[in-house]
Amino acid sequence: MNKIFKFITILFVVCCCAAPASAKLNMFPKARYIPELNFYDDNGKAYKLKDFNSELLMVVLWSRTCGPCIKDMAHLDKFAQKVKDKGIRVILISPESEWKSVEERHIFMDRLLASHLESYVDKKANFMKGMGIFITPTVILVNKKTQEAGQITGSAKWDDSDMVQYMLKLKAKISKELDKGESAN
Repeated sequence: MNKIFKFITILFVVCCCAAPASAKLNMFPKARYIPELNFYDDNGKAYKLKDFNSELLMVVLWSRTCGPCIKDMAHLDKFAQKVKDKGIRVILISPESEWKSVEERHIFMDRLLASHLESYVDKKANFMKGMGIFITPTVILVNKKTQEAGQITGSAKWDDSDMVQYMLKLKAKISKELDKGESAN
């Protein structure tokens, strides 16, 4: 029974995620609280989003069985290189259960031309479940106060110059709204 459930789950994820998708932005009227959920580096060290310092942290939740996720990796890698000195940081989180080893994950990332991206794992899908996210790819937009400003679901050509400029403007808008909220208090 467990094998059947696992097969059905994988089939569902592959079918849902393999369909062509375009990115959809969902900005929240007010940035919202993010629970303190753990994800892990290659050495098993636990991290929380508050451990990352960036004007805009893009947390990419992805799966190796998700077609759009795989298609996005090389573009995300180039995007991250273009914006790393401009206040945007990109990290990846994938389910730990998808990987036999850290080496396997790194080899996979190398094949996808995404070796520059910071990659973490989600043990038992606790991070994704805790965030209420059940589809990949999903990008969580986190402001410098570790609040969720919005989400982007679906695939995008991240390294396109228009997309880079759009994300830089979005970062500025998120920072401005945060500053405006702080000055009102």
